[in-house]
Amino acid sequence: MNTKEEALELEKEILPRLIAWGTEIDEFYRKIRELRLRTDDLAFQSALLKVEHSLFMVVQSLNVLREQLSLLETAAKKKEIE
Repeated sequence: MNTKEEALELEKEILPRLIAWGTEIDEFYRKIRELRLRTDDLAFQSALLKVEHSLFMVVQSLNVLREQLSLLETAAKKKEIE
């Protein structure tokens, strides 16, 4: 198996996991957001907001990774990578 084939196999393995992770993290994001909206404690709201933002950033990073995997697949099929 050459490098391109190996990269495509890894892409096929990673992509479904990214989607699953993104879905799970998004659910945690929603739960944290709900907790933040239900509390009156401003200091605790601030802490929850920071966690909420961090989860959002993780999902954004997973989206970027998914996009890069797609570009890797395109490059491999176009014979642009070795």
